[in-house]
Amino acid sequence: MQKLTPADFTEVSERALATGASARTSARKAAKLSAAERSALDKRVRDAFVPMHEQLEADPSADLHDAIMDTMTAALGVVQRTKLSEEQYETLIRPFLAVGADVPIWGSDPV
Repeated sequence: MQKLTPADFTEVSERALATGASARTSARKAAKLSAAERSALDKRVRDAFVPMHEQLEADPSADLHDAIMDTMTAALGVVQRTKLSEEQYETLIRPFLAVGADVPIWGSDPV
């Protein structure tokens, strides 16, 4: 994720919107975590953005909040991929695949 550029995150956000809120919401609900697990994942995602903060904030086409939320959605899919259908998983990670992000395959064991 840290190899992605502000333009990549803009494209991710556009592709996420194109996927549709209904499909993404349904997939996120299927990937539900406990409050503690969700909090830990949120911290990991936000911490990963610390080195990219200035770069994203400096690019007027990028939105830091959207980048974090889109990444959180994909991360949720990744950590819950064994509990999701292939379609649900792809709904959550597809925007990142489009920009060449390295994403685990569906059904593989989370590490």
